[in-house]
Amino acid sequence: MEQNYKIFMKLDLEDYIGKWIAICNSRLISSGDNPKKVFEEAKKLCPGHMPLLTKVPEKETMIF
Repeated sequence: MEQNYKIFMKLDLEDYIGKWIAICNSRLISSGDNPKKVFEEAKKLCPGHMPLLTKVPEKETMIF
């Protein structure tokens, strides 16, 4: 899971602003407006792993 977070911090997510994304095995594997659907698709595409599900913020966000 930590590796997926590192990838999230490095990816250019400009095309996904305001969308939900799922990252698994260091790859962005699913995106959309509905978090449940994004997560379900990610689980199908990455069986046996827990994808990172997050919403790409619309404005700059500080993460502590």
